[in-house]
Amino acid sequence: MGSFYTSDNDVFITSPEFMFLMAASLLSSAQLIAFGYELCGLYSFDCKATRGFRKRQAPLTTIERLRSYLADARGSWGRANALSALPHILENSASPMETFDAMALCLPYRLGGYGLRKPHLNYEVPLTERAARIAKQQRCFADICYPKIHLDIEHHGKYDHVSLEDRAHDRARVNALKDMGFEVIELTKDQVNDLIAFEYIIQRIASLTGKRIKTSALGAKDARLAFRREVLSWNRSSGKLR
Repeated sequence: MGSFYTSDNDVFITSPEFMFLMAASLLSSAQLIAFGYELCGLYSFDCKATRGFRKRQAPLTTIERLRSYLADARGSWGRANALSALPHILENSASPMETFDAMALCLPYRLGGYGLRKPHLNYEVPLTERAARIAKQQRCFADICYPKIHLDIEHHGKYDHVSLEDRAHDRARVNALKDMGFEVIELTKDQVNDLIAFEYIIQRIASLTGKRIKTSALGAKDARLAFRREVLSWNRSSGKLR
């Protein structure tokens, strides 16, 4: 696995793995993890897009490919930072705000998160015949999912810029999951931006996953404020926060 690829026009293109290594010496820990989510996710920032990002059909790289590349990059500047960020990255995030939500849930307290166990992002849920009729589709993907306990967290900040048809599609999907016994918790941009409202929801998620968040870890801690500032500013400077 190399640092460059050659296009059909013999132009050298930086590999995603090399980009991650280069970014490791430039970004904060939180921003580097968010960048890793993007590289291993299903979206790319695009300032010309209505929501500030566009969907991708497949990730640019995977956690395993990043790990393999870094294993061969001994002595490289930024490698230690990259290796420290790698365990905190999840694959298949479909939007910048899904990345923020998942990072907030799972990062340890010292990095500004709440230390919950890792979910699956955009997890394919096998539908029953009845649920498929409700969803009006045969396949269903849950945004931030704990499949073993039938818990799904959905981020709906995107509703400012989608059609009524898309909203109806999302609502049908949520109803299908609920029909199958899933607890569906829906997050909005306003709730995420309000720390008190956000932590109320986080504590509910923690309870459902069997995790007890220390009271001393809640609130506007320095690490949490830094995490929110760095990741949300990263989203704004890279695209538009939706």
